[in-house]
Amino acid sequence: MIARRLKAGDDAAGAAQLLIRFFAEEHFDTRPEVITARLGTMLTLDTCGVFLAEAEGEAIGVATVSLEFGIEFGWWAEMGDLYVLPGWRGRGISRALAGAAETFLRSKGAAGYQVTVTPYASGAHGLEQFYQKLGFSGEGRKLLSRAL
Repeated sequence: MIARRLKAGDDAAGAAQLLIRFFAEEHFDTRPEVITARLGTMLTLDTCGVFLAEAEGEAIGVATVSLEFGIEFGWWAEMGDLYVLPGWRGRGISRALAGAAETFLRSKGAAGYQVTVTPYASGAHGLEQFYQKLGFSGEGRKLLSRAL
């Protein structure tokens, strides 16, 4: 299994298909063509990383991270997406993707990163416990959002 960062010009079809499947399974309403377009944009940005895990010639997992700069932490990031095909789960693929993302984030000077676990994913997949095993912890902050 290989986990690598994709860059502009790389074939991102496998990553796009995994992200489309992930969004459908998690009940997000983002259309496939929007996912594909935004993935293409992420590949061109130095403040973003897209990581693909491959085995046996197949795309089996994907992760994305995005950096932002603020007063509190300086460079900080969010892992927006982490998905592994069901048949490949439990084999360390998520850990490899997170490790590749962390290497990238350290190279950019990030102080840390966060992940958002939706109520559906937490209950259906036990993701909160999974992320805690990776070293993530909550500090009581609540994220509020507003669409523009």
